[in-house]
Amino acid sequence: MAEQDLDALLKRMARARVPRRGFLAGSGLAGLSAFIAACTPGASSSPSASNAASSAPSSEPSSGGESPSAAASPSAVAVTETEGTLLMYNWADYVDPDNIEKFKTDFKVTDFTYDTYASNEELLTKLQGGAAGQWDIGAPTCEFVKAMVEGDFIEKLDWSKLPNAALIDPQFQNFYKDADADLNNYHLPKDWGTTGISLRTKVVKEEVKTWKQFFEVAPKYSGRIVVVDSPGDVFVAPLKSLGYSLNSVDPKELGEAREILRAFAPHVLALNSDTYDAQLANEEAVLGLTWTGGIADLVDKPETADTRYVIPEDGTLYWMDTWVIFKNPPHPNSAYAFLNFIQDPAVQAKESETNRYATANTEAKKLVDPKVLADPTVFVPDDVVKSGLLEGAQDVSTDPLRQEIWEEFKSSIGKH
Repeated sequence: MAEQDLDALLKRMARARVPRRGFLAGSGLAGLSAFIAACTPGASSSPSASNAASSAPSSEPSSGGESPSAAASPSAVAVTETEGTLLMYNWADYVDPDNIEKFKTDFKVTDFTYDTYASNEELLTKLQGGAAGQWDIGAPTCEFVKAMVEGDFIEKLDWSKLPNAALIDPQFQNFYKDADADLNNYHLPKDWGTTGISLRTKVVKEEVKTWKQFFEVAPKYSGRIVVVDSPGDVFVAPLKSLGYSLNSVDPKELGEAREILRAFAPHVLALNSDTYDAQLANEEAVLGLTWTGGIADLVDKPETADTRYVIPEDGTLYWMDTWVIFKNPPHPNSAYAFLNFIQDPAVQAKESETNRYATANTEAKKLVDPKVLADPTVFVPDDVVKSGLLEGAQDVSTDPLRQEIWEEFKSSIGKH
């Protein structure tokens, strides 16, 4: 990728401020749009959708074409000898601590460094600055794989060293399609989830099953509503409540969404992508437009067991995070050993139970605690998966009207 092109990408992402859970709605590829168009009666995709990434969470392993990992799996042999060191660059608290200790013990790794970033923007900025060789592995959101490949920041994976990669549902491994299909050879799916509505039901007594109902009850809970600081995720709510695609750049449709956001903004307590669960826990907020992270933990605690996460019946967003190996990793054997280790079914099941995000590993899913597996906050119910409610995002973050509406919304938060 030319330096000026990458600079343009980073400037675009800086405007969008794509945080961890909002990657598909921020500034990326088409996500599930082609899948939705194929599976949803009457649905249509944009002209660019046919050439963009498409994938959908599946209730059963896909019967479609082989993933890159599946094709290599018969002769794959796991790496067992490491360099004794692994350098990870990742989102904070995103790997189970016991699994880290097990990996260190099993593979004689005495130096395990876990550095963190707060956004995909920060990760790409570091890589642009020449930091790719500073770490071995990381876990960006999947749509950023293309930019990382074009920037020559990540390695093509050697599937012969990753036998457990064959356990990934091809629906997830084959995220990229058509002309971009080779990009699937650069990533190993980590986990996936949705964007939706969170509420404390002991306070919010109304039925809130749709984005439309979310906006209708908002005035009653004015000043007690938390919203993730992600433009793409926020646009999902008004557009879906109106029956439009979350990718819309139609001025008329965006104008209608703008009016909804104008009425909504004064009732919002804060834009908070990091600690919205804490605000829900202490009842500073009782209603939220959030991701799934942290919600299951609230449900598990007696004092916050009334917390609910709702996948809106008028449609919402699907996202996926993924593992990559950075270009010229200082400890390649350790990198491959960890990526295969983390996809061991028992290890991966523990990841889902700790982080409360759905695994893409079909064998691991069988070992997940039944309570977690049955939790719709973590694993999207089969009927929802098959309903066509989950939509991915196209690259609409640079649309000037969307940017204008977002800035207006942010400046109006909490102002009556």
